Amino acid sequence: MPAGVGNAYAFQVFNTMSYTIVLATPMILYFKKLGASATVLGIVLALPALLNILQIPAARFVETMGYRAFVLRGWTLRAAFILAMAGVALLPEKIDALTRIALMLFLLFAYNASRGISLCGFLPWVTQWIPEEVRGRYVSRDQMSSALATLGTMILAAFYLRPPEAKYAYGLLFFASFVTVIISLWFLRRIPDVPVPPSSESSERVPYKEMLLYPPFFKLLVYNAVFLVAQAGSGVFWIPMLRDSFAATDSLILGMMVLSSAVSAVCLWGFGHLVDRVGSRPLLGLATLIFVVHLSCWCSVAARVLPFTSATIFVIQFTAAISISLFNLANTRLVMATVPSMGRSHFFALYTVVTSLVSGIFPIFWGILLDALAGWGVLWSKWQWNQYSVSYGAVTVITVVALVLRNALSEPRAMTTDAFLRELLVETPSRAISRILARRPPS
Repeated sequence: MPAGVGNAYAFQVFNTMSYTIVLATPMILYFKKLGASATVLGIVLALPALLNILQIPAARFVETMGYRAFVLRGWTLRAAFILAMAGVALLPEKIDALTRIALMLFLLFAYNASRGISLCGFLPWVTQWIPEEVRGRYVSRDQMSSALATLGTMILAAFYLRPPEAKYAYGLLFFASFVTVIISLWFLRRIPDVPVPPSSESSERVPYKEMLLYPPFFKLLVYNAVFLVAQAGSGVFWIPMLRDSFAATDSLILGMMVLSSAVSAVCLWGFGHLVDRVGSRPLLGLATLIFVVHLSCWCSVAARVLPFTSATIFVIQFTAAISISLFNLANTRLVMATVPSMGRSHFFALYTVVTSLVSGIFPIFWGILLDALAGWGVLWSKWQWNQYSVSYGAVTVITVVALVLRNALSEPRAMTTDAFLRELLVETPSRAISRILARRPPS
């Protein structure tokens, strides 16, 4: 690992604490408290992805300004918008809910625009800085830092938002997001800068069409697009269903996220060394298969076939954490390996924009579908078809399609399925048991 890598992990911890509050479950709960519809929630979830399209025009400026300088300016601007969000949540109660929703949507738009631009420089910076042979280990530790930060944030938020809720609870929570983003900036400044590869500095027209149709890159994009369509739906459905159908409290919902974050951290710790040995492609297959199981469980709960109990919550969050953490780990590593060094910033920008458009458009689509199906229902024996079971059934089928598309991904050094299963189920447990026995003192 290169010198200064600890600053990157620390940055990820505080950066995750900040955006987990303003882009994830706490912000969705705030909008739900204001009476926002599923369509509005879909827009809130779509903004981070949709505004990543700004990476395309921003990519040309990264290489003239330098990686670190470009990212630092974007992160500083983000901090100002978070402070404004806290101000909106602290407005007097005489300001009506519709006005609060409109103001917060505007600030989220501005925040995500600055985020979309500044992210353009981060992944090329890290790819240039971290040697290829340890990238899998770096990505796993980086994402484990993020998972642990999410875990801590959700625990604190669940405890803080437990009934009876304080008058300005969300305003103070958003101010805490501002404090953590300032701390993350301090660590970001300490990450070493790296020179921009000379081969990517060019005034010629960027051949985006040729880049898009580069076979290994195109196959990876298609797989990502299909998987993310399903993931977008699962992100929209669960909170409205739990609040409206099962009367779940904010504390329970945040507690479910705590469980998911804890499992993600353990999963990333366990698979961090394995991914460099077996390759990304086998882990993507495992992640997609587990995601099918996860969505099938939600579909059964929505159809009132599977009871919503503590055991069900555990299975749902356990499968969610493993599938998404493995997907993010293996997918990020495969993207870094697939993108050629020439034109790296533009390749990453193109990848991010295409996947972000999918992640941005489909939450809105799923939210509109959910609102359109409200009140509809058909009973098939014990199975209830309703707005939620139909929606979860659709995303389950889409994930099965992604599982098939995974077979076409290109990764020459990846293990075969048989070799991977042997490594996962036999070799890795055997090595772990051997290390435990070797450490035992003689009797």
